[in-house]
Amino acid sequence: MRVVSQETFLRSIQEPAAVLDHNGLLVAVNAPWSQLSTEKALAGSRFGIPCDFLKRCQEESDAVQSAEQLARGVRDVLAGRAQAFTLKYTCDDADQARHFEIVASALPDGEGVGALLLHHDVTDRERLAAAHRGAEEQLSYVLEMLPEGYWDWNLVTNEVYYSDRWCQSLGYAPSEIEPHVNAWVSLLHPDDLPRVMDATYGYIEGRYPSYQCETRLRMKSGKYRWNIDRARIVARDASGKPLRMVGMEVDITERREAEMVIEEQSKRLREMSTPLIPITDDVVVMPLVGIVDAQRADQVLSTLLEGLSRAQARVAILDVTGVSLIDSHVASVLVNAAKAVQLLGARVVLTGLRPEVAKTLVKLDVPWGSIVMRGTLQSGIAYATSAERARPAP
Repeated sequence: MRVVSQETFLRSIQEPAAVLDHNGLLVAVNAPWSQLSTEKALAGSRFGIPCDFLKRCQEESDAVQSAEQLARGVRDVLAGRAQAFTLKYTCDDADQARHFEIVASALPDGEGVGALLLHHDVTDRERLAAAHRGAEEQLSYVLEMLPEGYWDWNLVTNEVYYSDRWCQSLGYAPSEIEPHVNAWVSLLHPDDLPRVMDATYGYIEGRYPSYQCETRLRMKSGKYRWNIDRARIVARDASGKPLRMVGMEVDITERREAEMVIEEQSKRLREMSTPLIPITDDVVVMPLVGIVDAQRADQVLSTLLEGLSRAQARVAILDVTGVSLIDSHVASVLVNAAKAVQLLGARVVLTGLRPEVAKTLVKLDVPWGSIVMRGTLQSGIAYATSAERARPAP
């Protein structure tokens, strides 16, 4: 088998490299080692052949603090106490600091154990790492300032870091929240669970482009807090698989409670805008005022049918005197109401038809069918009560 010489071996190495014998003497170096010009580097022309590497490190210890530490580590390798030793150190070069890493690995030399020295310039790597640490710290400061804090989810282990502020905003001490995704899931309102899980894992699995969801979390007091929950995947592996997800919540309880109050008030106003007034045991009147949109049309129909069923009335008068606009949409609402009323065995009387309204209705292609029409509410009531009196007793 062909034996490769030390010189040939070293020439194949792209970075500065040198070989020590078992006594710590430099016996071979490659060109990158000799050409290293950074002042105070623990390699280069100042560490050339012949050189007692350990002694030179001792001489450099006043100028380079790491030199003595390197000498101790290399001695351990040469003595067989360690297979390898790695040292990271920094030294000044012109107007900037450079970062190096030197690795000493055991290398038998026939008479004992020598060492292979590899000298790496890791300046760019260290700068990137420092920038990354700085960005992480800056992000952490920003997140810690959020009123409701934040969480940081390891998607591989399902461990979650919940910031102190996140825990405290819900009334818990940090020690009371298990650092696991199950802790968050257990605090979700049961009614929200399917929707929130779909939004969360839909984003993680790539079915949704982003994650934003309204959630309710149980506070220590037992009350539920409404939140806008936002999160983003911040790390993936080489294949694109999500590894880490960071999120935050914003308390929207006051807004949601205000919306619910407004919704309840709107519901009551709609009910007030479609009252069903009994005239006799058999006749009810619903005066309509204002604009009849789709939402109000539904309210008209449901109120009318529920009221007729409850009162067992036989005639429903729909008075449109106060409706500002009668178009095909409103006409369709009235026809549909009449058909639904007829299914309950009752009749509809339409009143409040002003002359201009009557002209509009004539132009509309609407099947009015058996709907009785009267010009005024008074005439409509008179018709309904007389018709009921004339109806044969059962």
